[in-house]
Amino acid sequence: MLHHSSLSVQSRKAVLPALAGVLLIAVLVTACKKNETGEAGEMNMTPGAIEKISPLKSAYAKQFLVGNIVSGANLEGQRFELIKRHYSIATAENAMKPSSLQREKGVFTFEAADAMVDTVLEAGLKMHGHTLAWHQQSPDWMNYEGIPREEALENLVTHTKTVAEHYKGRVISWDVLNEAINDNPPNPTDWKSSLRETPWLRALGPDYVELVFKAAREADPAARLYYNDYNLDNQNKAQAVYAMVKELNEKNPDVGGRPLIDGVGMQGHYRVNTSPDFVEQSLKRFVSLGVEVSITELDVQAGADSTLTERQAIEQGIAYAQLFRVFKKYASHIGRVTIWGLDDGTSWRSATNPTLFDEALKAKPAFYAALDPDKFAKENKALPVKEAKQAEAWYGTPAAALWNTIPAIPIDQYLMAWQGASGTAKVLWDEQNLYVLVEVRGAELNKTSRNAHEQDSVEVFVDENNSKTTWFENGDGQYRVNFDNEATFNQTTIAEGFTSAATVSEKSYTVEMKIPFKTITPKNNTRIGFDVQINGASAQGIRQSVAVWNDTSGNSFQDTSGYGVLKLVKK
Repeated sequence: MLHHSSLSVQSRKAVLPALAGVLLIAVLVTACKKNETGEAGEMNMTPGAIEKISPLKSAYAKQFLVGNIVSGANLEGQRFELIKRHYSIATAENAMKPSSLQREKGVFTFEAADAMVDTVLEAGLKMHGHTLAWHQQSPDWMNYEGIPREEALENLVTHTKTVAEHYKGRVISWDVLNEAINDNPPNPTDWKSSLRETPWLRALGPDYVELVFKAAREADPAARLYYNDYNLDNQNKAQAVYAMVKELNEKNPDVGGRPLIDGVGMQGHYRVNTSPDFVEQSLKRFVSLGVEVSITELDVQAGADSTLTERQAIEQGIAYAQLFRVFKKYASHIGRVTIWGLDDGTSWRSATNPTLFDEALKAKPAFYAALDPDKFAKENKALPVKEAKQAEAWYGTPAAALWNTIPAIPIDQYLMAWQGASGTAKVLWDEQNLYVLVEVRGAELNKTSRNAHEQDSVEVFVDENNSKTTWFENGDGQYRVNFDNEATFNQTTIAEGFTSAATVSEKSYTVEMKIPFKTITPKNNTRIGFDVQINGASAQGIRQSVAVWNDTSGNSFQDTSGYGVLKLVKK
């Protein structure tokens, strides 16, 4: 994923309030009562008192490595002291990506990354390399659209071998290939058809996966080689990765004394409502392959607009505790757990406060949850589940004057790394149909991918009886329309009676849908399950952003339990 180093960070609107609320007293006072020597110590509330917090890496010293990311700004002063105290392995946030190491063809610029690796190793930490091959954050010349096969192969293999050989003996492991699998592959047992449409795939075919791992193994036989991807708590995507690693390792069981792929990296960009059960299912699936698993980019979003309430801080802590309990359960199969970001202020997702420390480098409840998840879970019982978001649909048929009076539903929660297209939705209804108007901004207006969900498009999800099942029933549906008014459906039977229209203006477009009711005749105050998703394509035709109204699980295409609630009212 794209991870921006934060050399300049916007002032945050608010920070975690003084931790005196009833919800926080138990965990923070108890967790900070003793330092690692067993002596009484005060809570870490000021810079410089950081030494009094038990080192996170010590809690897992006999289980797995604990890491964080490094950039130039993190390699000196108190920030580096914090890294050295709590972490045993570092990952370069951006400095070792293709766009940083070979901006011009044949001209390798190792200086900044070398200095970073030297500093990390001299401090006694280990170093993990990120990443050798990726369709994003690569220079345009390396994998441009339409690149000939021979040129693509040369670029891929030369870069991989040169970089891996350069850091041979200094980097213990590599993310060899990053994010090559589609988000929701419809046939996940066929991993080749599940590959993301990228210039690498179009130029080299599915074989490029095997080729890049072989190049890395040849260049550095000792380094552990990982496939790395996000949203692997999604079972379809996890199944596709499983199938890929299984087939390639069975085909290449002995490459330098080991199977071709040593490990799977589950990035772990999660939210407070991420299901730890799904994370465990995927982790268990990968463990069954006999490979090492690492949690490579862990953060948990909570709050918004750089604001974190006391309740949200506890909810985030509970999520971290649940995840670390899973990691402890499978510790014998986990190589490392890497937090993606030292503090909220410099996180690539700073607006949603995802790390263990706030911008003043003060430990949050999330830190103590990671440090001792069992204790945190015992002292902080799960809070009541929040209600799904609710909105109103007004009675009437579409007309410009009526659309202009309806309150808008914001579609602005991002599920992926990139924060691209977003927008608003408005809804009308009558006894026969639901009418949805979605206005999208910040779109590339790209539909070159053969996968409809990777095109700039709008998706509307309907659960007519609001049963919130984890599967689709009659009356449930997924309706997708791209900016060129091309419609696709999850189950073609729901297409009957559906109509749509789309208009485009520069980087914006509007989609209007008429969705017939299938199983109900609605009346005033009827509540249905409802959600809206905006897919944002990149200029290269790859889906790079997903914005939603309510359901942040990424499973709306098959699971209605996370939908918001739409109340149908007559005004």
